[in-house]
Amino acid sequence: MRTQTVHILRYAGAIKESIFVHTAHRAISVLAGSINSLQNSFLANERVPTSRPDFPNSSCSIGLANALQQCGISTSITSNMALAEVAVDGDLSGVLSEIDHILSKESVTAKEISDAAVSLAYLQSKGDRLLWGKIFVSALEAKGTFDAASLASFLWAATTAGVDHFKTVAELSGPAASLVASMTPAQLSIVVEALGKAGVKDAELFDKISTQVVANLAKYKPAELSRLLWGFAAAHHDDGALVKAVSKAITDKAAELAAREAVQAVWALAKLRRTDKPTLDALVKATKGKAGAMESPVDAAALTWSLAFLNYKADGETIKSLGAALKAGASELSTSNAIDAAWGLSLVGPGEKDAISALFSTVATSIQKDPTSVDVYELGALYNASVLVPAAKLPEQVQAFALKMYNLGGKSISLKRSSAGSAFVHDLAEAVAVAFGARYRPEVAKAVKSYARSTSEGIAIDIAMEVDGTKVAIEPVYPGYTSATHPNVLLGPASARAGLLEASGYKVVQVPFVEFASLSDTKAKAAYILNTIKTSVPAVKVDSLQKKLSEPFDPYAE
Repeated sequence: MRTQTVHILRYAGAIKESIFVHTAHRAISVLAGSINSLQNSFLANERVPTSRPDFPNSSCSIGLANALQQCGISTSITSNMALAEVAVDGDLSGVLSEIDHILSKESVTAKEISDAAVSLAYLQSKGDRLLWGKIFVSALEAKGTFDAASLASFLWAATTAGVDHFKTVAELSGPAASLVASMTPAQLSIVVEALGKAGVKDAELFDKISTQVVANLAKYKPAELSRLLWGFAAAHHDDGALVKAVSKAITDKAAELAAREAVQAVWALAKLRRTDKPTLDALVKATKGKAGAMESPVDAAALTWSLAFLNYKADGETIKSLGAALKAGASELSTSNAIDAAWGLSLVGPGEKDAISALFSTVATSIQKDPTSVDVYELGALYNASVLVPAAKLPEQVQAFALKMYNLGGKSISLKRSSAGSAFVHDLAEAVAVAFGARYRPEVAKAVKSYARSTSEGIAIDIAMEVDGTKVAIEPVYPGYTSATHPNVLLGPASARAGLLEASGYKVVQVPFVEFASLSDTKAKAAYILNTIKTSVPAVKVDSLQKKLSEPFDPYAE
């Protein structure tokens, strides 16, 4: 048989015990004898890989005014993982043939299915769709027979290989639920990570997992906690008890995390809108001074986006490190990731203009080649970044195109605004009208109608006015733009939007929904607006308006 080189996935780091109690048996044995010893060494001595912190779709990183759309995972796990390729002599075609033979039997056991998947993951055979298809079909047929080890191995293999099959993973959530109590911490963290990546939203299963994890938290290693947090975040399952417990535990042991694991945890916190500073401080510190730290531009991009989304003020050393990694690796990033990185860096490190310029170059090349290859909301984020850091030049034609898409995306979001969102904007506009002297309903309605404006670039503003020669924008800040743990803390998208309007000459007054909604009536809300303007824009004098508002109003008086 013709011998060719195959590659085995290997990752840095060591663990004391293996996640899997079995490995690929018959298929792997077909390879030259050296592959068995290499694989055994891998399982005995190396850490099971964690997913890189995938970016959400770009709408999660765009500073549009009205509502960031919650979204899922977009890119392949393995496409950017740090791999060390180890050449092994063996017959790859023979292995694949043997795997196919196993899967073609009338009765295939869960262990055999798991072994086949692990074998393909080791061999990086993502492209063999026929075999992966057979594996997924077999897994569905045998779903009731998986034990904890087989299930964890199978899901690890599919996740590591970057092969997506939502239906199979969703169907396996049933067996997973019955196995939760019997899984080791490592197995459970792998299962949660796979469920999150696939976008499986099984609330009952995640609640059961949360109970199991919180009750046995001391048994979990920091890397396992990071995977758990990532999985819950990726699945959009915000379990307060689990996130609080895991965040505390991971804060105490953050120093034990590898840099990538720390980034993974920060991404999860961003996805969950958690701004607990002690946890973030510990995780950011964990990314420094370690072998391989920030060597991957994808890791740097993920951390940059996450810190920006959380409005975290990173130290100079971290910003410099991120800038250097992104500048050096900009050409290695996908267009989407490069936009997210540029958006993030424009907020956390606007002084890193060379890095942002490098990211812009990567993005511009892709857009000029095929303008339709980039999502509308991604283009909006790109425009936002170009305005926040004008020194990092984005080609004029590309910037003009991005501006058009920003405005198009803004109109789309406005049209899709929920009834609660629309009510917030309307109530805020009425409170502003009352604050500025309107009293009767016709007066209030006329004032509200006059507030809708656009900047010279065509960017829509719901509530804007000119007061004593100063252009003021009253910006509603929706719950999704504020911290889940500290409701008065505004997140990165709100800051990005404010920066965009300030560049157009407006003074921005931001009004968080939670604060505004807590006020009892329109008069109280109007008083709040005036106090906020006084604090945010001292140049606008509101003392006389405050005095007038405090005076009794008789609607029947002449």
